[in-house]
Amino acid sequence: MKAERCAGKLPKSFLQPCLLLMLQEQPGYGYDLVVRLKALGIDEDPASVYRALRTLERNHAVSSYWYTSSTGPARHMYRITPGGLDRLQAAVQGAAETHLAIERYLCRYALTQAGPPDPDDRVCSGSERPGRPARSEAVRNATA
Repeated sequence: MKAERCAGKLPKSFLQPCLLLMLQEQPGYGYDLVVRLKALGIDEDPASVYRALRTLERNHAVSSYWYTSSTGPARHMYRITPGGLDRLQAAVQGAAETHLAIERYLCRYALTQAGPPDPDDRVCSGSERPGRPARSEAVRNATA
């Protein structure tokens, strides 16, 4: 029997926080953001990015303005708002909590591959691991 494979896809709602992060780094226009997202490993089609930007703008998380230059066409630029910064922080907190849950899940799975559990072993208990704290450095930094 062939084993089912779960696709390792990102959550649907992950695009908006990623855009907020990109815009926190620096303002950008649609195609620029598509390229910058690819550097994060997020390969979204431009139409999805523009829809997400419009939704973020409707929700007052980003604002937009027209940028004109003498060397190219006018561009619809986006920048993060104070409300967008709040949403980004909430998304980071949620992602950190999800990351911790996934770490625990993977650790417990690894234990099932290693043989029967030792009741005195606190590895992967969620509170501590030998030689390493329960929360990864990234999770601690994101929630600090």
